[in-house]
Amino acid sequence: MIHYYALNQDQLKKQDADTKEVFWLHIENPTSDELTTISTNYHLPMDYLTAILDDAENSRYEGLEQTIFERAALLLLQYPHALTSPNGYPQYETYPLAIIFTPEKKVLTVSKYPPIFFDELTDVYLQQNDMSVEMNLVLQILWKLVLSFNRYLKKIKLQLSELEGQIKVSTENKQLYQMLDIQKSLVLIESATKNNLATLSDFSEIALLKKNHAVHNHLQDVLIETKQAVTSATIHLRLVSQITDTFSAIVSNNLNNVMKILTSLTLVLTIPTIIGGIYGMNVSLPFANSKGAFWLIAGGTVLLCVLAMRYLKKKNLL
Repeated sequence: MIHYYALNQDQLKKQDADTKEVFWLHIENPTSDELTTISTNYHLPMDYLTAILDDAENSRYEGLEQTIFERAALLLLQYPHALTSPNGYPQYETYPLAIIFTPEKKVLTVSKYPPIFFDELTDVYLQQNDMSVEMNLVLQILWKLVLSFNRYLKKIKLQLSELEGQIKVSTENKQLYQMLDIQKSLVLIESATKNNLATLSDFSEIALLKKNHAVHNHLQDVLIETKQAVTSATIHLRLVSQITDTFSAIVSNNLNNVMKILTSLTLVLTIPTIIGGIYGMNVSLPFANSKGAFWLIAGGTVLLCVLAMRYLKKKNLL
């Protein structure tokens, strides 16, 4: 599917076709025919377009060392995508996003899944400044992409806080499954943000971009936010590892406490069973001929049970 965007009063507006005013094309989950058409129309290497089909594709750039754009250039980054894991919990995967600059002064973005942060771009005004409209758009894409990582990291932090509250009373494994999904998300986010940071750092050092002070400043803001995402992901990953160890220990301890209580109750309930068994024998026993034998035996049994429970309570076994 191909989406076309043009600028209307400094704001992005969706178009029905690829007109002269269109300067941004977003190709989402493209078919082979669409890839061939785009490659032919804009004279693009096919690997620029097919890179997004490999979920494990690393961040990189190609062709951006040109001083004058005579051929297309590629900037490939990782972006986060929210989904639901097989365990039924929120999970975040990372996928490649291709940003292609063409000599015709158009920007093409290609992705396998819809980047949610693209929805925010239609609310952004690309104000007139000393940067080109295309570079303004690319910087906004980079900024929203980095913010999406930090936004998801904040959601993961909230999930961890909720899990910490459940640890105290948990004796089940479902929290461990949720922790596993969080850990997987953080591993992917940490790897993606580190790769993005390395690529963006090299991208910001390109001579053509360093000449423009506004572009350089915007890229520095993007780099700072990316470094924050890397740091947050690393810290959260360490916290998850520690919480998982603590969680396992607490679950095991909770199960031990439950078993301890059940064992103590079993011992207490054994008392009336033993006494009932003794007085069930066909032999001469104390109080056998007494009219109040039942109440005496029952009262004695209750007294012994109460004494046993107090003793177990005192020894912290109940």
